[in-house]
Amino acid sequence: MPTWKRNLIVLCGTQLLTMIGFSMYLPFMAYYVQELGVASYQEAMSWVAIFDSGASTAMMLSSPIWGALADRFGRKPMLIRATLAAAIVAFAMGMTKAPAQLMAIRILQGIFCGTVAAAVTIVATGTPEENLGMSLGMMQTVQFVGHAVGPLIGGVLADALGYRQVFPIAAGLMTVSLVSVAVLVRETIVQRPVKKDPQAAKLPFRERVAQLMSKSTVVLLVCMAMNSFAIAVLGPIVSLYVKTLTDDHTRIATLAGAVVSASAFTSSFAALGIGRLGDRLGQKKVLICCAIGAALIHVPQAYVTNAIQLLVLRAIQGVFIGGIIPTANALLAHSTEASRRGTVFGFSTGIQAGGRAIAPIAGAAVASSFGMSRVFLMTAGLFGVITVLVGSMVRVPARSYDLPEGEALAPESKESGAVVTGTPGVTSSGS
Repeated sequence: MPTWKRNLIVLCGTQLLTMIGFSMYLPFMAYYVQELGVASYQEAMSWVAIFDSGASTAMMLSSPIWGALADRFGRKPMLIRATLAAAIVAFAMGMTKAPAQLMAIRILQGIFCGTVAAAVTIVATGTPEENLGMSLGMMQTVQFVGHAVGPLIGGVLADALGYRQVFPIAAGLMTVSLVSVAVLVRETIVQRPVKKDPQAAKLPFRERVAQLMSKSTVVLLVCMAMNSFAIAVLGPIVSLYVKTLTDDHTRIATLAGAVVSASAFTSSFAALGIGRLGDRLGQKKVLICCAIGAALIHVPQAYVTNAIQLLVLRAIQGVFIGGIIPTANALLAHSTEASRRGTVFGFSTGIQAGGRAIAPIAGAAVASSFGMSRVFLMTAGLFGVITVLVGSMVRVPARSYDLPEGEALAPESKESGAVVTGTPGVTSSGS
């Protein structure tokens, strides 16, 4: 089996376990904060807001650093570091005695974890170009599945065993992922140029960024940040919105959970299929179609009259959302030199975390001022802007497998005599 396929299979399995572990404790975090001594429900919600924003802000600041270190020292060591930190942090959360301790640990999680970026970078760097969309779609699928399944498992375990007992179980899942990555993943090796330009360090910051990122790369990063913002802005709104759509509140938590999970489940299946479709029809075309669909499907959600209508629309929404991230990641990889993808994907993770950090506050502000339904219309507008930006400003570079026979792939592959594995400048370390 080729190295890239084995890595993909292993990383899909490990990311599924890690995402389940990460999301197991999210549904009961407000209640856990109350167990730690917070009296009122409103105060608990404030702590949970800090819980979410603190981690996202920390990740936004640290991800570019980890991405640059990945380019220098390797992607696999960064994934091992992130998974080990995730396991330790999850276990420590179950040992906290006060909300402030929990928030401090959560911020450390944002700084040191970031397993998704590390795993995606390994796949993006070592996968042949013609399989990149499918592979990133598979990665996105397992992430969606993990986020859909984890809260359900965590809620059942919390009711049966207690809140604190869920954290060591989550840490155990991450430990299994850690061992699997360390033993089974073989990282591809990027052949970096030997020569160094002594004038590069003297260039202005803007010119150095221009060398690292093309115009298309910058636009895609902005669009991915907007996508993260658009998804997260509805986080604190959906459950309350569901409550306004029904008079029967006896099973309101179950109904709200079903509405939230509907999008996650359909996204998980759509990500894989749309990733394959992008490989065939072109990632840019598929990304534009998904962004248009996401924009249109949010509009009727602002005018539904019952929760079942919202559930159906959210399920359809998941199909489009599930296609945006893998196609955008594939385009990001295509528009970035292989030797720089770790850095760029680090920036991507950081800027998406920034979107997630401010989105809940913005969503709550719009809902308070104009009503909850207006948040859905704002989200539709954001996806509309993404459509325009991608359609007008993103340019898809020619890929090696699209070139006429006999045409050169990449200068560095010729100079180094490396065996190209489908991505210019990337060689395999063994299968």
